[in-house]
Amino acid sequence: MKKINLYLLMAFLFLAYNSNAQLEFKIKFDFDTERYIVSVIPQATYTEPQNITGTGQVTIKVPTNEFIPVDIVNLLEGMKWEANSRNDAPSESPEYDYISFALQMQGLGYPDYEEGVELPLFSFQNAFGCTGDSKVYLVDNETDPFMPPNSENANVGNTLTILGAGGDAYAGLYNGGVASCDPQNPTSTAEELGFAEYSVFPNPVVDEINVSVEWNGESADAMIQVVDAAGKLVLAEPFDIVNGKNNKKLNVERYPAGSYFLYLVAEDWEVSLDKVTKQ
Repeated sequence: MKKINLYLLMAFLFLAYNSNAQLEFKIKFDFDTERYIVSVIPQATYTEPQNITGTGQVTIKVPTNEFIPVDIVNLLEGMKWEANSRNDAPSESPEYDYISFALQMQGLGYPDYEEGVELPLFSFQNAFGCTGDSKVYLVDNETDPFMPPNSENANVGNTLTILGAGGDAYAGLYNGGVASCDPQNPTSTAEELGFAEYSVFPNPVVDEINVSVEWNGESADAMIQVVDAAGKLVLAEPFDIVNGKNNKKLNVERYPAGSYFLYLVAEDWEVSLDKVTKQ
């Protein structure tokens, strides 16, 4: 009865807040411990009771037949994560296996969510070591082809319910949500790359998108990619990045109305830009 009352309390409190996504999900590989670490980066600070956390899930996708998560270590007191479901090579994405981790708690959690401060949730290893193309991806709730509804009726995606966010606080992926265990091809963060700031305008857009990137790193041969809501790549154009300000125009007049996602991609890194609405 006590557990039921706690969930009823959570539901009532969430109704008192407007939905306001506030967390970026992040994955990285720690070369010292040889472990993958899943974290969140809050876009707002939540103090008690707004930091009350109820349910959560993290879904990764990995090269098929090359990954089994083992030795899961929970990094926040009272918040236990378990690998509880797996979907191998679904028809929507046959080159990947999808593995979901569920948050298991007795009652509620009260993490310290501080704006801009990375908060590690849990870590794990691959039973097979570093194999294949070496990359592990967090599922993108907006663009991944296996998001529900799907051919296996699978519940995949990333979510964390927080009172202060009015429910699910997922706001996207940090730096594309990818981690590599290959020391010769590591996944750089936006800061390490020299990614200072950017703007994408106008949004909504009718015919032409302007992309402006302020770059403080080494020159790079990159591409601007535009992906539709179904996860299909609809446009890719070269965007050679140099130190300083870089500008690019993308003609999207011929594309149908809807939501699109912009990515800046190079040989060994990827940065997620904005979601834009095409009118």
